[in-house]
Amino acid sequence: MDEILKRNTESAVQYMKYIAAGTGSEGKPAYDQAFAMVADNWEIEVMPSSLKMPRMELAPYRAWLEPMVKDQFVAFEVNFINTTAEGNRVVIEATSAAKTADGRDYGQQYFIAFEFDEAGKITLQKEYTDSLYSSRFYTKSDRPKS
Repeated sequence: MDEILKRNTESAVQYMKYIAAGTGSEGKPAYDQAFAMVADNWEIEVMPSSLKMPRMELAPYRAWLEPMVKDQFVAFEVNFINTTAEGNRVVIEATSAAKTADGRDYGQQYFIAFEFDEAGKITLQKEYTDSLYSSRFYTKSDRPKS
């Protein structure tokens, strides 16, 4: 595998591991590690559009994400199914398994596309989730304010 493709794939996988750890028991320190891997112009888009999630830059995303999950999950893990890399893009197929503070099980399916800059920093993350499951699990108050 080309060295840049390998670097970007390993970075995308490590980023997702940090996000899972942050969402689970590790919190802010794991998020700090994840977001150290992104470029200054990073953006995230959670799809499909039926979820009504605005495209966000890093500061508003962290301001929404971290408090929203802080007391919700006690454990969160990600399982990698497949990765595909081409050019400056990596796509990961994954699932998650989690336990909420109130004892509910959580699990999601994802296709997450990452774009990287020349320095190996993530510039764009497009996260495709199971919209029906998400809309049933999360309430409107869990969504970021646009």
